[in-house]
Amino acid sequence: MQFFKKTTEFDFMVRRKFFLVLSGAAVLLCLIDIFGVGPKFGIDFMGGTEIQVNFKEKVGSAQIRNTLTKLGFIGSDVQTFGAHESEYLIRLQTISVVSEEQARASEAKVSKALAGNEISRFEVSPGGDKLTVRVAKEIEITTLESAVKDAGFILAEKIDEPVAVQKVKDGESDESADAEEAGTAKYCESVTCTWPHQDMRIYEINLKGVSERVMDGLRAEPFGAGAVKMRSEWVGPKVGDQLRVAGVSSLGFALLFIMLYIAVRFDLRFAPGAVVALIHDVIITLGIFTVLRIDVTLATVAALLTVVGYSLNDTIVVFDRIRENLGKVRERKMEHVINLSINQTLSRTILTSMTTLLVVIVLLTVGWNTTIRDFAVALLIGVFIGTYSSIFVASPVVAWLDTRFSKKKA
Repeated sequence: MQFFKKTTEFDFMVRRKFFLVLSGAAVLLCLIDIFGVGPKFGIDFMGGTEIQVNFKEKVGSAQIRNTLTKLGFIGSDVQTFGAHESEYLIRLQTISVVSEEQARASEAKVSKALAGNEISRFEVSPGGDKLTVRVAKEIEITTLESAVKDAGFILAEKIDEPVAVQKVKDGESDESADAEEAGTAKYCESVTCTWPHQDMRIYEINLKGVSERVMDGLRAEPFGAGAVKMRSEWVGPKVGDQLRVAGVSSLGFALLFIMLYIAVRFDLRFAPGAVVALIHDVIITLGIFTVLRIDVTLATVAALLTVVGYSLNDTIVVFDRIRENLGKVRERKMEHVINLSINQTLSRTILTSMTTLLVVIVLLTVGWNTTIRDFAVALLIGVFIGTYSSIFVASPVVAWLDTRFSKKKA
């Protein structure tokens, strides 16, 4: 199948300097935007809370956002999830409703209330859903809970009946407990679990975290009666930093191995052109995301890697034809061989890009209010930029390197 009835004869190389300068200026502007303004990282990289909620009736995302704003959660992201319009994914920048300052102030109040019983550990979990207190002497659970409530904490829902649990010695003890505590008797009552540790006593109190407070606020609204929390997850800032480093590393390693592959598969002159084109694609796509203030998430990184693969595939097709033609028309200049090769593969390039774009547009249209929107936007931008770079960036770089090598040989 051909897009053009016959092989075209466009002179792509005659304006190669113009397109290289244009691409260089675009990359420079995107870099200024990326390092100046900075990308808008999602909760995957900055930390935050994600809650999946199923409502009994159809609800508008604006209603949910208004409720979240009233609860004090600013900058929330609300998207439909799955095929049902009554199921939503809520993303919040908040990880814990208890700040470090509040925790320190509360510790002082609890210490005062438990005068005579030394507190050696007072720690709120990163997600703000648990409070761990280690004291010198055993105290009544009700007394501790009363002191914690007076200090400003909101306790979770109480359990129906007291539970006594014997922790297992093979490492299957609760993650909230220290390793040395495995094998000790754990007793849970109300919203608190307690167990002995050496000469002290540990109390773990369940608090209302971000997800519980959001659900309480939603259920208090007429549209949220009977809403069900399907799942909730949070990512701490340390984990977010690790994921951000991993995302950048994955792109870096992908470019490195691509360069090595092309250098071995084709010629040393071809490898830099392909890598320059791929770096060009990633920077411009990320720059557009920064300008439009679209969240950069793990899905976005996956889309960028997909764009790298797509753009490379297109570039490889052109490079393979250039290599074939180099053996057929040795007396011609490299610019002529590149022009001939691009024109011979132009129909294939356009048809492949159009087919891919149709799929991405459908994906973007259907999933505009869903979690796949940002992934589809990244692919849409990347396909355009990748098609452009394989013709107007990668190939001109090969021509320039060939000229440089030829001068050195001469």
